[in-house]
Amino acid sequence: MSQQERSRRTRERVLDAAAQEFSRLGYADAAVQSVAARTGMTKGALYGHFASKEKLADALVAEGARIWARMLQDSASAGTTPLGTLRALTVGLAHALREDARLRAAVRLENDGLLAGTGEGSLLRDVHRSIVSVVRRAQDVGDVAAEHSAGTIAQLLLSVVFGAQSAAVLTSEELFGTWLERVWELVLAMVEDTRVHS
Repeated sequence: MSQQERSRRTRERVLDAAAQEFSRLGYADAAVQSVAARTGMTKGALYGHFASKEKLADALVAEGARIWARMLQDSASAGTTPLGTLRALTVGLAHALREDARLRAAVRLENDGLLAGTGEGSLLRDVHRSIVSVVRRAQDVGDVAAEHSAGTIAQLLLSVVFGAQSAAVLTSEELFGTWLERVWELVLAMVEDTRVHS
């Protein structure tokens, strides 16, 4: 194995370990020493890959942005209706947050930064903008009621998605998908344009 490949694999291990720490504890309480311990590295060796705790957090947020960009690309290439895209993105995001520690960490880091007044929240803002755009398209074709702003509906959907992570502790892994589908149907009934579907 080449030195470059070893370095890449080590970097991935560090990101996985950091994702666990940051998603669980947030930026302020996560310790680089704990990340190093999870990987079996010394703190000095870890700093050879990431110069600071901030750089490590930035790398996770960038990874979260890549994951979201992939989700957007996949939903765009699926060729479904705007409502189908909205469902795929919101349900997909909820599943990804439950299954992908890097995405969970990115969202936690962005949220912590916004609450502390130290972050830009670019990933969270991009997610919101994207959902607003799809809601507008669904409103344009009459699948979602236009009586509420696309921003308000997007906020509701994202509250459900992010809240699902907390509520999910009450649901087994096997039942999470079923539970999420029921929640989606309930939210859809609330925002659906009943004039079109009655």
